[in-house]
Amino acid sequence: MTPDSRALALAARQGGVINQSQALDCGLSPSGIFRRVRRGDWQKVIRSVYRLVDMTDASDLLRAAIAALPSAVVSHESAAERHAVPLVQRGKAVVSVHTRTTHSFSGVIIHRNHDLASEHVTRIGDLPVTTLPRTILDLAHVLSEKHVRRIVDDLIADRRLIVADLTAIHDQVAKRGKPGSTALRSILAERGAGQGAKASRLELEGLRVLRDAGLPEPILEYPIPWNSTKRFDAAYPDARLAIEWDSRRWHGLIDSFEADRNRDRAALLHDWKVLRFTWRDVTDRPSEVAATVRTLME
Repeated sequence: MTPDSRALALAARQGGVINQSQALDCGLSPSGIFRRVRRGDWQKVIRSVYRLVDMTDASDLLRAAIAALPSAVVSHESAAERHAVPLVQRGKAVVSVHTRTTHSFSGVIIHRNHDLASEHVTRIGDLPVTTLPRTILDLAHVLSEKHVRRIVDDLIADRRLIVADLTAIHDQVAKRGKPGSTALRSILAERGAGQGAKASRLELEGLRVLRDAGLPEPILEYPIPWNSTKRFDAAYPDARLAIEWDSRRWHGLIDSFEADRNRDRAALLHDWKVLRFTWRDVTDRPSEVAATVRTLME
């Protein structure tokens, strides 16, 4: 096989491009590379990177960008496509590089960051790709909060995403002012991320809504009268009214959903009413929360 044949075969595997070091390894000399560029046989893409053949669909562009750009990783919509994430546009070529990198690449969207750690990268086929939790974090930067919320819910419902994993990478990377961090923080809080601080935050916000409305303080962690091994989040026993701050601990979505429905039916059989309030109820509709509790107590 001639040096030109070896270079062409390698370029075909890399989306049509080859860098100078690879060309030299194929047996070409610096002067030989220069002559091929001057004749128009090779097209210079960026410094020391050359296009040998036009391969311009998104997959080719991604392979070319990964081969050409230092430490580039498939990310955002392109990573979502490779993870089969629902509700994300297909056919885009998107990569992430370090903030120190100044290169551009025709046909490829380039994001720059300084917090893409090695544990945030996996391999799918022959390409380095951001992990699923990191991909969701990045999507929160470029998509609306409503859009990301739907994506997260679908992935959790399909048992492909664990809230704790998404929380861990959010806590590790998201900082004040980082694009998308506020939206993702809200989404995680809605879902009772980690069952610890975020879940208690929902309970505290709910209690604040009740206090601000002048309602009496409920009894917290009230033992369920017909099942003392279980507890309501809050209760007004005299009114036989229970409140569940529905943080949607989705790590066991289907089982948790069915258990909640069974609990609600049992409450009705014992002449109790159960009110369920979500994070969005408490933060976006506090007056409705207070009015509902007040009406049922009266």
